[in-house]
Amino acid sequence: MGIIEKNLCSFKLSDGTKYKVELNKGDTIHIHFGNARLDLSKEEFRNYVNILNNAKESLEEEKNAQK
Repeated sequence: MGIIEKNLCSFKLSDGTKYKVELNKGDTIHIHFGNARLDLSKEEFRNYVNILNNAKESLEEEKNAQK
């Protein structure tokens, strides 16, 4: 486990799953969800966020096309 420099965010989904995003010493980002953890560099985290954002936009486009 790393040394936490900053808690970037935390939240809980409606099913009770807890999420936490931390900046750790050594410029690593830890994403905790349930009993799992992703350990990412800052660049990997940026790529992950871009992938999620693209997926969100695709989902919104799909929903709008069904109207």
